[in-house]
Amino acid sequence: MKYLLSNEWHKLTRCSLIAAGMVSIALFSTPVLAEEKKEDVKKKPKITFDEHIKPIFRAKCFACHNTDKKASGLDLTNYTGLMQGGAAGESVEPGDAEGSYLYMLVTHESEPFMPPKADKLPANELALIQEWISSGAPENAGSKVTIKKPKFDFALKGASSGKPDGPPPMPPRLSLEPIVHTSLSTTVTALATNPWSPLAAVAGQKQILLYNTKTLELLGVLPFPEGVPHVLKFSRNGSLLLAGGGHAAASGRVVVWDVKTGKRLFEVGDELDTVLCADISSDQRFIALGSPSKVIRVYSTSNGELAYEIRKHTDWMTGLSFSPDSVLLCSGDRNGGAFVWEAASGNEYLTLKGHKGGITGITWRSDSNLVATSSEDQSVKLWEVQNGTNIKSWNAHGGGTSSVEFARDGRLVTCGRDRVTKVWDQAGKQLKALPAFGDIAVSVTICDETNRVIASDWTGKVKVWNAADGKEVGALSANPVPLSSRLTAATAGVQTSQANHQKLLAAAQADQAAVAKINADIAATQKQQTDLQNGLNGLNANLAAAQKALAAAQAGATNSTNQIKAIDTPLPAIKEAHAKADAISKQVAGDKELAEAAAKLKAAVDKREAAKAAEQKTLAAHQAAVKDNQAKIAQYTPQIKQTTDALNTAKAKVVALQKTLKPATDKATASQNAANAAATALAAAQNEVKRWQAEIEFSKQLNNAQASTAK
Repeated sequence: MKYLLSNEWHKLTRCSLIAAGMVSIALFSTPVLAEEKKEDVKKKPKITFDEHIKPIFRAKCFACHNTDKKASGLDLTNYTGLMQGGAAGESVEPGDAEGSYLYMLVTHESEPFMPPKADKLPANELALIQEWISSGAPENAGSKVTIKKPKFDFALKGASSGKPDGPPPMPPRLSLEPIVHTSLSTTVTALATNPWSPLAAVAGQKQILLYNTKTLELLGVLPFPEGVPHVLKFSRNGSLLLAGGGHAAASGRVVVWDVKTGKRLFEVGDELDTVLCADISSDQRFIALGSPSKVIRVYSTSNGELAYEIRKHTDWMTGLSFSPDSVLLCSGDRNGGAFVWEAASGNEYLTLKGHKGGITGITWRSDSNLVATSSEDQSVKLWEVQNGTNIKSWNAHGGGTSSVEFARDGRLVTCGRDRVTKVWDQAGKQLKALPAFGDIAVSVTICDETNRVIASDWTGKVKVWNAADGKEVGALSANPVPLSSRLTAATAGVQTSQANHQKLLAAAQADQAAVAKINADIAATQKQQTDLQNGLNGLNANLAAAQKALAAAQAGATNSTNQIKAIDTPLPAIKEAHAKADAISKQVAGDKELAEAAAKLKAAVDKREAAKAAEQKTLAAHQAAVKDNQAKIAQYTPQIKQTTDALNTAKAKVVALQKTLKPATDKATASQNAANAAATALAAAQNEVKRWQAEIEFSKQLNNAQASTAK
C-alpha cells in the first residue's frame, strides 16, 4: 500500500500551512500608474506604501488580513502591521526584495503561490512591489528609509531536496589540526552524511571531523568552541552543515557552515543548556532547535531572529526534523511525546501517539509523506502525515533503539542498545545485521553516494560497513591525534621503514647473488660438459681409428703369414731338387741341359727365398702395427671411461644446479618484491612526513590568515 498524499491534499495543506505567517496577496486588478514622459519628469517619484502599495493590498488582501481578522496573524491595513509581520515572522526585508518572503510568494518563486489558485500578479505590479521593497519599503513620501541589510543571505526560493547542479558539495582544503585530543575517546554524540557527496561529519569534543566516505580519509576539522555537538545535519541540497550542542546546564547554540568553502556562516540560539536536537529547513529559511528547556525555538535565517516558539513538550527535546518539502516540522522528547507542526507558523498539526519510551530519532522519507521515529521502547514507527496514522511498527533493538535514518531509496538504518546496527526495508524486514560493537550503539547514518553505513558506540568507536554485503571497510576517528604527533609518528615510521628496507634490500641482494652464483656454476659446468663431450668424441674417434688400423694390420699379418707359408711349403722340395740336379750336373760334366735345369732350380730357390724375406719383412711391419694399435687401444679405453664418467658427473651437476635455480630465483623474486614494497613503504613514509609538515605549515598559515581577518 502506498501512503501518498493526494494532489488536492497537497494543495490544501501547503496553502493552509504556509499561509500562517505569509501574506495572502490575492490580486486580480490594481490601479496602474500613468506613464510619464521622461522630458516631463525631472525626478522619479518615490514609491511608498500609502500611495502605491496599500491600494494593491486593499483590492484583494484586506478581506483576510485586517485589524479584526488578521489571518495568519498579519494585518495589512496599516504599515505597522505589515512590517511587524505575522506568525511566520517578517514578510518584508527592506532593501532586499528577493529575500522578502512576500515577494517570493507573489512572484511564484516559493510555494504556496499567491494569489492562491490564480495566476501571479501582472508584471508591472510585481515590478512596483519589487521597487518599493528594494528602495527600503518607505511608508510615505516623508519617511526616512533605513535599509536593513540581511544578516544572512542564503535562503532558497523553495524547498531543495533534489540533486543539486554541478559537482557534489565537498569541502575545500581545511586544517587537519584537531581542536581537542584526549587520551581516551568519549561517546560520539552525532553523525551525519551529505545527501549528494561522499562526505561524513563526526562529532568530537569542541570540533567536527569531516571524512571522505570512499577513502575514509580525514578532510578537515571544523572548530566548535561552543562545546560538544549533540546533533549534526546536512541541508537537503548538501550545501550546508548544521551542528547543535554546547555545554550541559550552561549554554547551547546552533552553528552553520558552508560545505564548499568551509566557512562558518552564522550561529543562532542562546540556550541556557546544550542543544540536543536541531534542523534546517530544505528551503533554508528556518532553523529549529531543542534542548532540555522543553521548548522548540525556530529562527529565521534572514536575520537570525526568533520566528516563533513551541511550548508543548513535557520533557527534554530529543529530536527535530523538517520535512523535505519544508512544510512540516516533526519533534520528539524524552518522555515519548512526538508531534508534527506547521513549519511556517508553528501551529500544531498532528500528535503522534504510541511510543512508550523516549524519542531517540526522527527521519523523513524523501517524498515527505512518511516520517519514522525511533524510541527507547525498542520500536521504530512509520507515520503517514495526512492523518498521523501509525502504518508500521516493529521492535528493532532489544533494550532500546538509539537512532534511525531513512536512505534516499527508502531503506532505513538503525542502531541500539543491543550493540547492533541494522538495515531495514519499509515493511520492517531486516535486510542486514552488521557486526556488533563492544558497547551500546549510539548513532547511525547512511551515505547514499557510497551505500555505506556509519555508526558509533558509547566508547567512541565509529565503524563503516558496506550496506550491500555487510562487510566492515574501516573506521573513523572522532579523536584524531595532533599534527605534531602525526609528524613524530611519521618520522619514526621513516626510520623503521629505512631499517626494514635496508634489511630486506640486503636479503634481496644476497638472494640475487645466490642466483647469479647458481647461473655461473651452471654455465661453467655446461662448458665443462661441452669440453668433456668434445674430448670424448676425440677419444672415441681415435679409438675407432686404432681399432680400424689394428684390424687392417692383423689382416695384413695374416696374409703375410699365409704368403710365407705358401712360399715355404714347396721350398724344401725345390731346394732338394736343386741339390740333386746340381750334384748330377757336376757328375755329368758338360751336360748343358742338366746344367741349365740345375740353374733354373737355383733361380727358383733364390726367388722364393727373396719373396719369403720380403714377405717376412712385411709381416714384421704388420706385426709392429698390430702391437702399436693394441697399445693405443689399451690407452684410449680407460681415457674414454674416465671422460665418460666425468661427463656424466657434469651432466648430473647441471641437472642438480638447475633444480636449485627455480627455488632460488623464486626466493630472489620474493625478496626483491619485499624490498620493492619496503622501498614503496619508505617513500610513502617519507611522503607522510612531508604531508604532515605541509599540513602543519598550512594550519599555521590558515590560523594567521584567520587572525588577520579577525583583526
